[in-house]
Formats: sequence, structure tokens, C-alpha cells
Amino acid sequence: MELHVVNKRSSHASGVILFDEDPYEFGSFMRTPKGEIITAYDLHMCEACGMTKYDFLVTEVQDKLCEAIRLLQEYNEIDDTLTLREVYDKYFHPNVLPIDNKEIWKTLQENSVLNIFQFDSEVGSQAAKKIKPQSILEMSDANGLMRLMTAEKGQETPMEKYIRFKNDISLWYKEMRSYGLTQDEQKTLEPYFLSSYGVPPSQEQLMKMLMDKDICNFTLKEANAARKVVGKKQMSKIPELHKQVLKQAKSPNLGKYVWECGIGPQMGYSFSTIHSLAYSFIGFQTMFIATNWNPIYWNTACLIVNSGGLEEESDFEEDDDGFIIQKKEKATDYGKIAKAIGDITSRGIQVSIVDINKSSYSFKPDAENNEILFGMKALSNINGSTIDEIIKHRPYGGIVDFMNKCPLNKSAMFSLIKAGAFDKLEKKWAEELHTTARNVVMIYYISKVCEAKKRLTLQNFNGLIQYDLIPKELELEKRTYLFTKYLKSNKKVGKYYVFDNVCEEFYNKYFDLEQLEVINGLTCILQTKWDKIYQNVMDKVRDWIKDNQDVLLNKFNNILFKECWDKYAKGNISSYEMEALCFYYHEHELANVNNNKYGIVNFDELTSNPAIDYFFKRNGRDIPIYKIYKIAGTVIGKNDTRSSVTLLTPTGVVNVKFTKEYYAMYNRQISELGEDNIKHVVEKGWFTRGVKLLVAGFRRDDTFVAKTYKNNSFHQLYQITNVYNNGDIQLVHDRQGLESE
Repeated sequence: MELHVVNKRSSHASGVILFDEDPYEFGSFMRTPKGEIITAYDLHMCEACGMTKYDFLVTEVQDKLCEAIRLLQEYNEIDDTLTLREVYDKYFHPNVLPIDNKEIWKTLQENSVLNIFQFDSEVGSQAAKKIKPQSILEMSDANGLMRLMTAEKGQETPMEKYIRFKNDISLWYKEMRSYGLTQDEQKTLEPYFLSSYGVPPSQEQLMKMLMDKDICNFTLKEANAARKVVGKKQMSKIPELHKQVLKQAKSPNLGKYVWECGIGPQMGYSFSTIHSLAYSFIGFQTMFIATNWNPIYWNTACLIVNSGGLEEESDFEEDDDGFIIQKKEKATDYGKIAKAIGDITSRGIQVSIVDINKSSYSFKPDAENNEILFGMKALSNINGSTIDEIIKHRPYGGIVDFMNKCPLNKSAMFSLIKAGAFDKLEKKWAEELHTTARNVVMIYYISKVCEAKKRLTLQNFNGLIQYDLIPKELELEKRTYLFTKYLKSNKKVGKYYVFDNVCEEFYNKYFDLEQLEVINGLTCILQTKWDKIYQNVMDKVRDWIKDNQDVLLNKFNNILFKECWDKYAKGNISSYEMEALCFYYHEHELANVNNNKYGIVNFDELTSNPAIDYFFKRNGRDIPIYKIYKIAGTVIGKNDTRSSVTLLTPTGVVNVKFTKEYYAMYNRQISELGEDNIKHVVEKGWFTRGVKLLVAGFRRDDTFVAKTYKNNSFHQLYQITNVYNNGDIQLVHDRQGLESE
């Protein structure tokens, strides 16, 4: 029987399945006219990975698998003459996958492989750690169980029950006996319950148990209707289904047990076996590809896809008339990149800085050094055309050679320098000067772009005034210069300068009154007369500049350099990397903070369940008060919909959840209307990438929940505005112009 995918639904690995005979379709599984129920995990895997991604819409994991295979072929780990289908048949088909390999299952139980399909979320990783699947069927169960919810808050979840029964299956039989089931009734339920340790998570299990003549004897149509009532939460039909189950059950006790323990767990959202088995084989493939070859290839593929590196496939496309046109370049999602890099580095996977002679558009595996080479498209202020120019003129011998071959604007150059693109090339130069390559290159570049002067003249007098380089003995000359600027800008009338009271007061104090005229009651001076007076006064300034040329030039250029440095290069090597790369290749900016002094803890050392400080009574109920901890990190991403922020702490990536109102308060940008009647930004939102935060709250599973109580002497959120060498930090809680709490 040959199967073909002819259509894809949303992002799921499910499809419309054609048989060589007309199918009889019910819900999410297929039945042939011969009565065979088909679970199409082999179909999904084969078609998903055996066709190119242009044949149909693919999911993110399929992108990762295809990208990993491409990298393995590019680096000669897999024969590059094989088609994608041939690679799939040889390595990834369910018939050849080593599904009995205990070491591979261990990676799922320990969540040690990056982005295991369906198990890379918080819920999925917890399911893998708790259930500890050791087979495809158990992995399929886990895929279904992680989606099931309890009927009432506080009850044991289906997953918790599954784990309890898996550890001791006799507890399931004890449960059945507590419902008054006979041994024969228990035997009747075994085919539908025992394989999943007494907690059936799939739609097929639900339908089959209802269709069993010794349980409820539903027809196929009735069973499918029951599946829809449960799966689609058709609340109005649930009482009717409940009555039908109890009515058609072979005994009242059996009906009650099937309803409460067979159907009840699926009242939330249950998977079909088609989905869960297909998903499980895809998940196993992700574990297999990461363990059968050097994990660097799989990790690189994940980083490329997670960071949006595959969102552009070509620089050109056809328009509606068939003409080839250049595509508009997609804007880089730096928040997405930061989150992807943060996730991968928190697992101990090394991502390198940029190498100007090796880095490409996207991330590249460097198996020799067991690290991922940073992709230039992920850099701030670097676009595709800039990367084209960089690659075109390779190789480069150093920063000087690069600037001669590939002149770029300041924004692009500063991003490359901060990203460490020239570190390897200028390592020797840095060693000679006993500093870092990043520092050497930055100093050199700023010295070239800060527009240093080669010679000072009277034309630079305004700059000398601004930089406070004028001695007291030239105070009159300084005031005369500024007076002249004012006249030229505001007091020109014809061939005269017309004085106001301030002008007249200054002139009368220092200059010849005989040169003035009164016209229509206004004090004036011919522009030619004033220019002659001005030039005579400035002769003293010219002589002073000439006599002090070297000293003034040095001071002036040093100030120019410092201004440029403060504008473009302020910070340290770690802050450079966060700005340009969205991660820390070197030490985290908060690595040396005095954690004991500020009560900062390592998130990973907190228990996954909130630690309870004490209880208090409310309406006869014990309400837990959780123990509050503090964590600190740099913002690398945010999710406005979920009111959450992703922090890169010195020990890894942490998702922080706020209440909707609190999140909105600190997420907003604060602006004020200026005197020019234009709104000016007073303070950016605190959840902008690169902002350093200290957050109080507690850990729940893999999330840090921001929280404080009235008796706490601190707030739940602070911005870290300064980090001092002695381990101290400067904290700010209140926002400018707003009352935070």
C-alpha cells in the first residue's frame, strides 16, 4: 500500500493521506475499506525528510534536520552525492534507526540534546525528565501526556499518575479494584490501558476501548463522535456522552471507571497515535543526528534555524509578470538571535566571535575547534551587501589592509570591531602593546575616524573655546569672538550691524565709541568697520595659537578622540560583545558582582518547585507564601504577549514571568514633549536588549516568577545601571517621571 502526502495542515506533521484504494476517513486516523486502521508515522517521517523543502511547507524541525544534513554533506561527514531522500533512507528511516540504543534514550531523559522535537519546551523537558522514556511507545505516551490537564486544580495530573503507575504497575490494578472491577473486567481493559501504564493518552485508545464489545460496544461512528466531544471540548454534549457510556457499559463499575480514568484524562487535549508516533520518530531523529555525528553539526543547524538564518533563501525572485527582481532584504531579528544564542551557550555549546576571514552569512560549524563560528548576518548594523563586499575582498592581513580593501561606514566597522572580527589578525600587535586585540583595533580605528586635526588656526577657535582650552589672558578675545558670531547671526541689517542693549553695553566697555552711528534712534556700526576692529583683536589669538601649536594640537586631538571613544566605544569587551553579538564570548558583565551582598542566587541551584516560607489562613484554606530569591542578568529577548523577559545570567538563560500590569509598566518607553514641541525619549523600556536587571521572585519549573510580598524590604525589579570593579552595583527601581508601585 503506497502512501503520499498531498497537502500539509498548518505546522503539524500531519497530512491528507491517499491510499491505493479509496479510504474511509474518521477524524485524525485513516481506515481502509478492509477495516485496517493506519497510523502513519512512517509516512510522516519519510515524506517530511525525504522531499526537498520546496515541495511543501515544512516545520521548523524539518528545517533543522535538512540543514544538519546539508552541513554533514558539506563537511564530508555524509556522502554529498546522495540525494536528501537517499540520505533519509540510509540513516533516518524508522526501519534503520537504532531505537533500542540506550545511550540515545539517555539524552532524552537528561535533555542533553539541543531542540529535541516536542521536548525542547519547558513542559516537554519536564515530561522527558519525569517520564524517562526508554522506547518509541513511551516517547509517544509522553508526547500525549504532556498536553493533558487535570479536571480540577490541585488534582494529580495524568502525567504524574502515569509516572506513579510506571514505577509500580500494581498501583493501577489496585485502582481498578477500588472501583469494584472484577478480574475479567481488568483483563478486558489491559489492551487499552496497560501499554501506557493505566493512563491512555491517545484518541485511538479512547475509541478502541469504547468500541470493545465487552466494555461499551460503541460503533465506529459513535466512537468517533465521542472522540470529537472529548477532543473538541463540546461541553454541551458531555452530559449526553456520559449517560451513553454508563448506559452501554457492561457494568456500572466498568462504566464509571472508563469515564473517569479512560475518558477523563483526555478532556483537555489529547493526541492521536498518528501525531504522537510521528512526532516521536521525528524527535528520535533529532537525538540520533546529534549523537551519531559530532553534535556541532546539529547544534549549528539549530542555531541557524532558531535565529532566523533560513528566512531568506535567495537574493532574487520572480514578480507576477515573470521578471527577475531583487528581493527586499528582511530585517534581522536581533532579539530572536540573542535568545537562540543564549539558549545554546547556556548548554555549554561554544559559539565563537566573528572571524573576518572565515565567517559567512550564517553560523558555521568548526569541528576542529568544536565551536560554532558566528555568522555576520547576525551582527548589528551589518547587511547582506556589506557581507558580500567583505567576502569579495578576502583575505585580509589586518585592520589596515581591511580598511584599504573594504571601506565601510562607521556603524558597520564598530560592529565588526566589537564582535572581535579582527582579534586573530591583530593578536601579535596586541601582545607587543600588552593589551587586548579588541582594544588595539578600536584605538586605531577611532584615531582614523575622529577627524583629528593636523594644524590649528583661527578657524578652530570655536572648538578651542568649547573644549575650554583658552587661557584667562585671552578672555577679551574670546568674548569678542563670541560677540562677532552673535552679530553675524542675529544683527545684520543691510551693511550695518544693529546693536541691542547687550551688544551696546559690551561694545561701549571695550571699543571706540567714535566708530558707532545712530540711525533712526538705533545704535549701529558698519560691518566693514567692525571687521577691521575684530581682525586686530584676533591677531593676538593667532600669535597664541602659533606659539602653542604642538601643545594645543595634542590637547585638541585628545579631546576629539575621547569624544569619539565615549560615543562609539564606551564600555568593555563584554559590553561590546552583548551589543554586537547578542551574547558574551568573554566574561559576563555581572560575573564578578558581590552576589552575597545583594542576595543574588544561581537559578539552576533553586528547586524546580517553589520553596514555601510559611502558610497563612484565608477562608479556611492554607495559602503558601513562597521564599523569595533574587537573580540578575542581561536582557536578550522579551515576549510582550506572555509578559516575559529572557535574561542571560552568568550561569545561563532564564525566562522571567511578570504580571501583565507590571510588565507593561517597565516595558514602555517614556517620552516628554520638549520646548521644540517634539516628543523626546527620556527613558527606553527596561526590557530592551542589553539592559541589566535584578529580579526578585521564585522558581517554578524552568521559569522564574517575579514576585515580592508586602513584608519584603525590596522591590521585585531593579535596573543595574553601573557595575563597579569592587563587585558593587548601582540599582534603580523608579522610572523617570513615573511612580512604579
